[in-house]
Amino acid sequence: MKRLQDKNILITGASSGIGKECAFYCYEEGAKVHLIGRNESSLNDIYSQLNDNNNSISVLDLRDFERYQNIIESIVIKHGKIDGFIHSAGYQITLPISAMNHQMYLNIFSVNTISAFEFIRLLSKKNYGNLSGMSIVLIASIMSVLADTALTAYCASKAALVGGAKASALELANKGIRINCISPGTLADTAMTENLRKQISEEEFHRIEQEYPMGLGSTKDISSLCLFLLSEDSKWITGQNIIIDGGLSVR
Repeated sequence: MKRLQDKNILITGASSGIGKECAFYCYEEGAKVHLIGRNESSLNDIYSQLNDNNNSISVLDLRDFERYQNIIESIVIKHGKIDGFIHSAGYQITLPISAMNHQMYLNIFSVNTISAFEFIRLLSKKNYGNLSGMSIVLIASIMSVLADTALTAYCASKAALVGGAKASALELANKGIRINCISPGTLADTAMTENLRKQISEEEFHRIEQEYPMGLGSTKDISSLCLFLLSEDSKWITGQNIIIDGGLSVR
């Protein structure tokens, strides 16, 4: 039997990067995948590669909090309650703190942090979530435990995500809901890394690569861990922040 057979898995940030890779991994393991992202063209392309009608896509800017409930309701009515949730959406601003303003902080926290807990709030309701064994995976960042210059807002948003995940894991354990974070290092094949390369010199990017004893990672490395955390193989793991960074944090 496939590890996620007939389970409904909701994925944010599904139009690219880790979210996109997770969509295919979960589908291959028998899940019905429900994909949320901003890029409608990319979502349609992914959907066209899924060979049945048990999946769905929703175009959403995660700052539009008022739409969350309607999206979840429509999925549940058509496909059944949600069994697992991957929050892969992420937004990074690379600026010195002197160039930041309050709106930038609000935007990055809305996407990286607040959206995750708004989804958790809704999915913890018996009308929407499968409370007999739901697993929630939040994609944080190695920047939740380390730090770098010009990333104050990003580091703060990911550290807040990890702290909130621990608290909500304690609160919701009695409902059968598990909540864990994954904190990846830099991945070679994401739009965020591509944008970073445009913002810094080749010399600076090479310096980042050299910091990783095992080199940069890939979205496949993270997606396979997500799959494990969604499955029954990890049924006694909750409230953790799992670092996967090719040895960066142990240098």
